[in-house]
Amino acid sequence: MTHHFAEHLAGVSSFRMMPTYEFETGASRAAVSCLGEGLSLAYTWIHPADGEQRGGLVISASDEDGVVHAAWHDSWHQKSGLMQLTGRREGDRIELSGTYAEEWGWTITVVHPETESQAGMTMRMCNVIPESALAMAPADGPAVPAGPYEVSLAEWH
Repeated sequence: MTHHFAEHLAGVSSFRMMPTYEFETGASRAAVSCLGEGLSLAYTWIHPADGEQRGGLVISASDEDGVVHAAWHDSWHQKSGLMQLTGRREGDRIELSGTYAEEWGWTITVVHPETESQAGMTMRMCNVIPESALAMAPADGPAVPAGPYEVSLAEWH
């Protein structure tokens, strides 16, 4: 994977708390740096009620089995410490997943094109609702299935 040493990108980030909510979109910025064959991404986004938020993702180079390791933090989503994620890199696409609160899941997909003609980057985050959480949902609330739902999509150019 070939990256510029540092890229500064601007764009938008869409966010929703629950799968039944509409997305709200705000301005976003990102700085991407090469770490050998790994990647460092620092970003900002706007929460509709809580204002500007900041986050970062550091992704390792692929190991001999093709696995990448990552650490993620976000001032709104992941306030206490770093979330550890693992995944795979295929070309310009990196798919990561991790767990929190015992059985809840989180996925992050980063697409960073390797050529100048494809300049730009996207980062999609999904929350993964465990089956066990459905039993705790209010009976009068909207039906929400177990599994992943998109929480955030950032697009930078």
